[in-house]
Amino acid sequence: MLRVIARGGAEAACEDPAALWYDLESPTEQEEADVEADLGVDVPTPDERAAFEESARYYEEGDSLHLTATLLGRRDEGMLISGPVTFILAKGKLVTVRQVRPRAFDIGQGRASARVSSAQNGGDVMLALIEGAAERLADVLADATRDANALSLRVFDETETIDLRGALRELGRIGALAALVHDSLTSMQRMLVYARASGKKYGLANDRLSALARDVGELERIAEQMQPRLSYLQDAVLGLINAAQTNVLKALSLATIAFVPPTLIASIFGMNFDGMTWFREPWGPWVGVAMMFAAPAILFAIAKWRKWF
Repeated sequence: MLRVIARGGAEAACEDPAALWYDLESPTEQEEADVEADLGVDVPTPDERAAFEESARYYEEGDSLHLTATLLGRRDEGMLISGPVTFILAKGKLVTVRQVRPRAFDIGQGRASARVSSAQNGGDVMLALIEGAAERLADVLADATRDANALSLRVFDETETIDLRGALRELGRIGALAALVHDSLTSMQRMLVYARASGKKYGLANDRLSALARDVGELERIAEQMQPRLSYLQDAVLGLINAAQTNVLKALSLATIAFVPPTLIASIFGMNFDGMTWFREPWGPWVGVAMMFAAPAILFAIAKWRKWF
């Protein structure tokens, strides 16, 4: 899909001279060809956008600057995922190529939309989108931190019975989301470093780039600090699950001590060997019953003495 945004934030035709931003979301070959013909730029293929090495993500080609960052977004209204988003600055205009839907790209919603509406060139549009993406990552990181804190309180609250398996799944969800945020922030930081070095002639304001780099760096440190906390919480949940399983095994062991010896004694009494005549005496059954009670009692006493439970 090709969407063209002109000055003021209104949608425009591809050939409109006031057009500032050409947004290609999962574009067709014809849409890519139209943009390439209008601006004289080479739109990268999906494989080129997914490349990880810096030479493929940040480079100048002719009179255009190509920058690629991994941003958090959605695809087909599904779960949050991350994907490469390419920014191409050429002739004072911006081209974005993406497969995911970062919220900052939704014109008409959020603070990024207001910044895009006031943009005067493609560099301003790109900075507005990156600022919006950073704010969105900050919100997601804050939500993940709040969820982790709430889960921690529930796990260690002795007055509350918690589903530990459910807590482990929730912890995995939070950890996966925090990892996606960290990857996106790291990618943005790398892109901003390159943009500060060579973006001035393409309309990228150094003061805004520097402020963005500071904000992204701080968010990246917060995301890194979350990982040890999540690992500690995961170890705690696994420890509680292990303790619960140990209690079950302890109960089974006690049941074994209580029932196996009497069963063995009853089996011996039921063998009816001719040489074991005392079983047929009037007091014989009572001896067997006494042995059935005495055997587990002795085993319980030994287990208690050895502190097995």
